[in-house]
Amino acid sequence: MKRRYASLMERFFKRFESVDGMSAKGTTGLLWSYRGKGFIESKKIIRSGIMRKLLVLFICIALVSVSVFASGTKEAAFPERNIQIIVPYAAGGGTDAVARAIAQFAEPHLGQPITIINKTGGGGAVGWAEAAKARPDGYTLTMFAPNIVNLSIMNLSPVGYKEFEPILMFNNDPGTIVVAKKNANLNVVEMLNDNKYKSGGENPNFYLLTIQAQTGVIHQDIPYGGAAERVPAVLGGHVDFAIVNVGEAKGQIDAGELVPLAVMSEKRLDAVPNVPTLKELGIDAQMGSWRGLAAPKGTPKEVIAILEDAFTKAANEQGFKDFMKKAAFNIDFKSSADFWTFMEEQDVATTKMLSK
Repeated sequence: MKRRYASLMERFFKRFESVDGMSAKGTTGLLWSYRGKGFIESKKIIRSGIMRKLLVLFICIALVSVSVFASGTKEAAFPERNIQIIVPYAAGGGTDAVARAIAQFAEPHLGQPITIINKTGGGGAVGWAEAAKARPDGYTLTMFAPNIVNLSIMNLSPVGYKEFEPILMFNNDPGTIVVAKKNANLNVVEMLNDNKYKSGGENPNFYLLTIQAQTGVIHQDIPYGGAAERVPAVLGGHVDFAIVNVGEAKGQIDAGELVPLAVMSEKRLDAVPNVPTLKELGIDAQMGSWRGLAAPKGTPKEVIAILEDAFTKAANEQGFKDFMKKAAFNIDFKSSADFWTFMEEQDVATTKMLSK
């Protein structure tokens, strides 16, 4: 900042060279030589135009000083207060869990506390609509999930990913079909080909739509506000099955309360190695739930850079990696630029799927 100030001052002095044949510095010297003189001598100063030009010079110096130092202060200040992350799903679900974990490890790198706010409804649309309206200053962020792309394609949300600036993608988990312990012996292929079985999902349920595109069977799907609500619905017998991430139901799976029947991935998952993929069973339906962080469109690039740097450092903390592994969340980091490209690809793929 000092070099920038010195450079600007040098340019101003050059611009004001030759005030009545003298440099700007010489002009100030001449003015000083008239100190203590009488009225007649003072009139000479005014008539010569020195005072007018000198006044302009001093005003310019003052404006540059204020601009430079104010700019330097602003750049150094962010963040200077609490940051909030809007999670568009219920507390206790996978997106909420990842948000709280990354926030915990990002706080030391940002030097400010991070608050998680859950705004549910519309499959994520309610939370994203509120986040998009926030001031684009870096103090209100939001968690992204597949529906930020999917809902806008179907005109079910007033905002989509293009109304935001991506910061970082954290993970990507394939869908896992789970049933209650009492239904552990169900044949998953027969279940997915029989519409008498009810599913618990989001609105819309893109996991189920992906399967239906392969089977042609339409199931009754009861919408819930995220895995935190879908899992209890399965346990309580309100629906026959749900599609979640392993990490979202790991506690219930480990306790034997929920049974995973198949995963929607290319390969089997390390977290549940004995569970087959749908592809193995003859239904080539693959889909995952990815999560990342974004800010409202128009957030300054330098602020996005600060946030990306802080959250990247947080994502590389061993503590965060340990949490993700223990919770069975699959880590998949993508930078701001790569995250944007990824969402564009998802946009194209989902549009193609829905057009069938």
